[in-house]
Amino acid sequence: MKSQMSQNEMELRKRFDFSKGVRGKFYERYMYGHTVTLLDGEPDMEDPLDFSSGLETTRESGKRIFISNVQAAGLKLAEPLRDEDIDYLIYSDAETSHRLVSCGVKLRTSSSKTFYLYKKYEHIPNFLLAYVWNARVAEESSVYALTYGEALRIVESKGYARSDSWIKEGGYSVTHAGSELLEMLEPYRMTQDRWQQRLLAV
Repeated sequence: MKSQMSQNEMELRKRFDFSKGVRGKFYERYMYGHTVTLLDGEPDMEDPLDFSSGLETTRESGKRIFISNVQAAGLKLAEPLRDEDIDYLIYSDAETSHRLVSCGVKLRTSSSKTFYLYKKYEHIPNFLLAYVWNARVAEESSVYALTYGEALRIVESKGYARSDSWIKEGGYSVTHAGSELLEMLEPYRMTQDRWQQRLLAV
């Protein structure tokens, strides 16, 4: 016999569509490790996912950190008018570098240390995956930038490519990078000098 739904569960079912949910979909990923992210706001606020109250979202603060990080390296940014896979175009100033060099960037921001990769990005040429970690606190933030091939080597080295998530769904994400993953990503942590090198290497 089915247990009766609580008031909280009924409220959640009114607000969100769970019809396409799959039981156990993230079980394997959960077993690798997980974190809980608490949302800002009062418990009785009308919609806990509504950030229109004036607080800067993780995405907004991450974008700001990313932009200042790239500009501090003497590079320029442009946003494409319409491209779901590319968030920014990074390019060097032809006057200072004597030639125009550019690459597309897919930006991922998080309030923790989230690393992810999806197979759908494999086909994009001259492309970097950029991750901004601890985006809510600029002083503690880090920016990483990898080509698809570099990110794939890490996914394979860590064994993530053997997971159902990678094989069946075409992607994998880690919500909290451990010490081994941090060490593997360290060569891709961006500094002013490294941004210039990254752009030339893509």
